Amino acid sequence: MHLLRQAFPAARSLCKVLLNMIIRCAIISIGNEILLGKTVNTNLAWMGSQLALMGFEVSEAIAIKDETEAITEALDHFWTRYDVVFSTGGLGPTEDDISRAVIAGYFGKELIFQEEIWTKIKQRYAPIHKSIPNSNRSQAMVPEGFTALDNQRGTAPSLHYQEGKKNFFALQGVPLEMKHNFDVHIRSILAQAYPEVEPIIQRTLHCFGVSESALAETLSEHELPQGVNLAWLPQTGRLDLKITGTDAKSRDKAEAQIRAKIGEQIWGTDGETPASVLLTLLREKQLKLAVAESCTAGLLQADIAAIPGASEALLGGVVSYANRIKEELLSVDTIFEHGAVSPETALAMAKGVQKLFHSDVAIAVTGIAGPDGGSAEKPVGTVHFAFAVFDQYKQVKMYLRGDRESVRHKAAEAGILLLINLLRDTDF
Repeated sequence: MHLLRQAFPAARSLCKVLLNMIIRCAIISIGNEILLGKTVNTNLAWMGSQLALMGFEVSEAIAIKDETEAITEALDHFWTRYDVVFSTGGLGPTEDDISRAVIAGYFGKELIFQEEIWTKIKQRYAPIHKSIPNSNRSQAMVPEGFTALDNQRGTAPSLHYQEGKKNFFALQGVPLEMKHNFDVHIRSILAQAYPEVEPIIQRTLHCFGVSESALAETLSEHELPQGVNLAWLPQTGRLDLKITGTDAKSRDKAEAQIRAKIGEQIWGTDGETPASVLLTLLREKQLKLAVAESCTAGLLQADIAAIPGASEALLGGVVSYANRIKEELLSVDTIFEHGAVSPETALAMAKGVQKLFHSDVAIAVTGIAGPDGGSAEKPVGTVHFAFAVFDQYKQVKMYLRGDRESVRHKAAEAGILLLINLLRDTDF
């Protein structure tokens, strides 16, 4: 009996995996702009991650041109092999948006004009007092037997077709519209069509200040509850640790064990970002932030300002790229003796911007992003940070690897993460 109890979680996990493997998914990304490199295919990454969380695995994906032959061949390949097929792109009103007509032709369906959809499209143009282009009528054409899914973020509805246990979805190429339609319509359709598929129980822990190899030496799956798996996912300048379990209880137990070992290196979970975590801390502690940037030239402030409601905590900052700006706006007087990239200058920048904005907290960053400007004493990638929390100060020196873009990105994010750690450790 004891052996059966031990075997049951593993058997349950295996059965779950086998069930999920039965429902096979594929994604067709339609658009010349993707193949030309003008548009990054973020839709594929987002859909793959969301389907995985729901318990569906994307087995194959392809990016193709806005051409009848290419779309038809892709549909023929995927529809005959997979249970769920998605396409994105080509539902707009222009001549190159041919997906709707090609999809109808492939499934042998006639396109039917739906007055209800056309009325909704016209209503969306009414508030901006513009006459609606006649070309938009094509977006009210729906293949016979398909269901049009209302698009509250645009004019073209998504399309859904079901044939037995197989499902096909045609989605917009605009990420904002696609994500909204997926959340509003497709999640529930898939859940109802495939009730045997269970969502994957997982948790992602965001880590900073520890390498993948060091983390792997500290943590071992053998010490965690049975049925729990770990995955190390390196990010630019930091590391994510994904915990996947057979149930929420085992996942939570594993997370508690991991936090007991590396809690100081964990700054956030799941969908949290460095900027969102920092803003939450600043709001909770009722602190106002100012930033002085040199090598990052505003990237750090841009990351924070991208979060809705950032103005509740972020007062603003100074991009003091030139030495003269450091001296005139921030009252920095250390450059002649110590140089622009030095702990002394970083600290003077932090004090200067804190005083200028009358802030509680300040971040300052100065460094050498490259590809030129480095020396034996100060190689490319040398970055100095300084932090002010009321009348307490801290300085950090880092060597960041990568090209110019990578160093600047890492520096901006490191400044935020270092301040998160400081605020968590500081008593007010």
